Amino acid sequence: MAVDIDVLAQIVRDSPGLRAKRGLDLVRRFATDGDDAALVPHGDGFLVICAEAIEPGFVASDPAGAGAAAVVTNVSDVRAMGGTPLGIVDTVVSPDRDHADRVLSGIAWASELLGVPVIGGHLTIGGHAAVSAACTGVATRPLRAANAQPGDALIAAFCLEGAYRGELPYFTSLRTRAPALQRTDGEALVEVAESGLCHAARDVSMPGVAGSLLQMLEIARCGATLDVDRLPIPPGIVLERWLVTFPSFGFVLASPPESAAAACKVFTRRGLAASEVGTIDAHMSLRLRRGGRTATVWNLAVEPLTGIG
Repeated sequence: MAVDIDVLAQIVRDSPGLRAKRGLDLVRRFATDGDDAALVPHGDGFLVICAEAIEPGFVASDPAGAGAAAVVTNVSDVRAMGGTPLGIVDTVVSPDRDHADRVLSGIAWASELLGVPVIGGHLTIGGHAAVSAACTGVATRPLRAANAQPGDALIAAFCLEGAYRGELPYFTSLRTRAPALQRTDGEALVEVAESGLCHAARDVSMPGVAGSLLQMLEIARCGATLDVDRLPIPPGIVLERWLVTFPSFGFVLASPPESAAAACKVFTRRGLAASEVGTIDAHMSLRLRRGGRTATVWNLAVEPLTGIG
C-alpha cells in the first residue's frame, strides 16, 4: 500500500540527516555560499576544494568503511560542482596500529576504485578514532547551486546498482558496479556542466534526495515540487526509505527545460538512472507530489534550514 504523501513529507522533515544540517548556521560567519565545495579562480577555470569529517561512531565501528567514505564523499562533492577530482589528502587518528591499518586500507581501496590518488596526509597513533579528508579538483564551468532559477527542470540522477549497509541509510554501489565504470561515472557531471545542459547541482548526501534538494533551493532562494512518482528507485526499495537514503552516487540538478532530456541522456547512456522529476519555482518551499496530491516538506520563507543562501 502506497504511503500517504503527507506521511512522506513528515518522514523527510523528521529525518536525522536533514535535522543535522540545521547546525550549519554556525558557518555563516565565513560568508560561505553553501555549495558542496569551494571555488578558487585559477587560470581559465577554478580549483575545487572540499573536505569531510566522518562521524566518530562510524570510524570506531567500521574503520575500513569510514576510510572509504572519506574518499567517496569528497569525490562526490567535487563532482557535484562539475569538477574533475585530482587528489585526496587524509588525516587519521587511531587508537592503535590495527585500527589505523584498516582505515588506511579503506582509503586506499576507494582511491583505487574511483581513480583519485591519495597524495598526502597525516597519521597519529594513539587517541580517539577520527578520520577526515580533503580533495582538490578543477572545473571550467562550475555547477553552482545558486544558479538554479524558477522555470528550471529538476533532474535526479543515481546509480541504482547496489545494496544497503544493513539497516543504515547508506546505499552503496561500490562493490556492485564495475570499477571501470565507477571511475568515469562522475564525468557525466562534467559533461552536463561544460555543455551548458545543466547549471546547478547538489550531491545527494545524508538528508536524502529531498533534503539535499532543499539545501540547493535555500542557496538559490527558490522552491520546487519533487514528483516522487518519477524518481528513479532501485528495484525492491520502498519510496519512504529511498527518500532519506544517502547513496554512493546520487545528484539533483537544475536544467533549462529545453535541455532536460539531453541532460538525462548523458547519464543514461552510461548505464546510470536519470529522470526529470519536477520544476523549480519562486515559492521558497519544497513540496512532494504523488498521485496528483501535494504536501509541503519545508517552507524556507517561514523557517530557514541553515540560513545560508
